[in-house]
Amino acid sequence: CRSMADAPQPAATHGALTNNEKNLAVSFIQFIRHKVSANQCTDDQIEALEVAVQCLESAFALTDANYAFQPSKSLLDLFTTAEGLPESVGTDPLPEPTPAEIERANVLKEEGNDLMKAAKFDDAIQKYNEAIKLHRDPIYFCNRAAAYCRLDQYDLAIQDCRTALALDPNYSKAYGRMGLALSCQNRYDQAVEAYKKAIELDPSQESYKNNLKIAEDKVRESEAVRAAAPPGMGGPLGGMDFASMLNNPAMLNMANTLMNDPNIQNMMGQLMGQGNGGLNNIFAAGQQLAQQLAETQPDLVEQLRGQFEASGGPGGSNPGNPPNPPQDPPAGSQ
Repeated sequence: CRSMADAPQPAATHGALTNNEKNLAVSFIQFIRHKVSANQCTDDQIEALEVAVQCLESAFALTDANYAFQPSKSLLDLFTTAEGLPESVGTDPLPEPTPAEIERANVLKEEGNDLMKAAKFDDAIQKYNEAIKLHRDPIYFCNRAAAYCRLDQYDLAIQDCRTALALDPNYSKAYGRMGLALSCQNRYDQAVEAYKKAIELDPSQESYKNNLKIAEDKVRESEAVRAAAPPGMGGPLGGMDFASMLNNPAMLNMANTLMNDPNIQNMMGQLMGQGNGGLNNIFAAGQQLAQQLAETQPDLVEQLRGQFEASGGPGGSNPGNPPNPPQDPPAGSQ
């Protein structure tokens, strides 16, 4: 899969947030709060939205000063006006495209396929976007997923595959491409299931079978690593790949919370003062720290465990290329 180093980079420094991005986050939070204050949400929705607001404020580094920005119109009004969308509620059926719209969408799709062959992945995405505006064909979403994979944007690729399957549950290629994106995130358990479904729908596709074997081999390797972990590393945090997890911004926030805890700081000071006692002492120190975490930071441990399980085990969700990368049929074949 293509490295982000080869992709066009935004003007902003990696990880930095522009004022406009923060203003957009503020606008969305205000939209949420208006929904809640207008009694338009259930109790369960309110609880979930409160968590969402906290996550957005943390991720976008928002402070009270950022709320000095107030959009001239609500975000919903701006969105519906810009997209030319009619007012609708719930799951109203999508309007059927006209024959002319379908024909134009197919032309745009083919242009996107040609751009994929020329390795112009961002341009291809724009063509697929235009095609989807006219006709929500599952092929367009699956082809756009291929472009996202080539740009290492695997979460977007997975969502496009899921959308394609919502439109056509028997679309084998969407399962196959989702398996590819999951494999590139080292989520091999989930990739195995995606490839199995793809093979069930299209037993003749050899690439699915080959990719399934690669994913199954990776699952077995992970299980072997966990089984061989030293006994001292088998506590609440045992078996986690911290090198990968610390590439995750959410994990960095948790680590910051952890290291600012006075109890943990005191324990780390004591452990550092014990000198070099060999490998056994390191394992014992790790076990002691894990136990202290379980007692003093149970919520943090659960968050760590949830992050680990969601990532599919050792290796986390950090995107990367496996040594024997799975093969993806070209988007231009559709």
